[in-house]
Amino acid sequence: MFPLNFHYEDVLRQDLLLKLNYANVMEVPGLCEIRVVPKAPYNFIIKNGKLAMEIPCGQKFIQTQRGSTGKSFRSNPFLGSNKDKGYVSDLARQSTLRGHGMSNFLVRILTVMSLLDFPVEIRKNSIQFSMETEFCEFSPELEDHFEIFEHIRGFNVTIITSANTQDETLLLWSGFLQKDEGETQ
Repeated sequence: MFPLNFHYEDVLRQDLLLKLNYANVMEVPGLCEIRVVPKAPYNFIIKNGKLAMEIPCGQKFIQTQRGSTGKSFRSNPFLGSNKDKGYVSDLARQSTLRGHGMSNFLVRILTVMSLLDFPVEIRKNSIQFSMETEFCEFSPELEDHFEIFEHIRGFNVTIITSANTQDETLLLWSGFLQKDEGETQ
């Protein structure tokens, strides 16, 4: 288990239980997933996007098969498929992280955010921010592949939580940031 998971289970979850006055520990909000979308031109994403997203996210992409009926939401131009090039949304180019991959990526995000100042937008059940290419400078595994990232203008990151209100999301996010600050001091 990652230290961030221990922090959530042992410290943050109990703190939120008391602050939000919940009767049941299962009501306490947690992290569900992290969505990462590269800010790059469409033609770059087709050619190099798969590799550019695999390296920082730490997970291998798999090609999904399109169903036989009509347009499929699983048709993913980000993976280099030649299907349905008419409409491409950000959802078609995103990487979704859950479980250990999410925890590992969140540790990296918190480390970079403690060094740089990224504006964060906190909503009802999500935390959104844009990471510029400086993220690459703080990740040793990315420095070896800078030619892939030189055309990416950064990443849009959305952290989805199970919170019901913006205040719950804010408390959850500030708890993770305090954990990171506590380790660096």
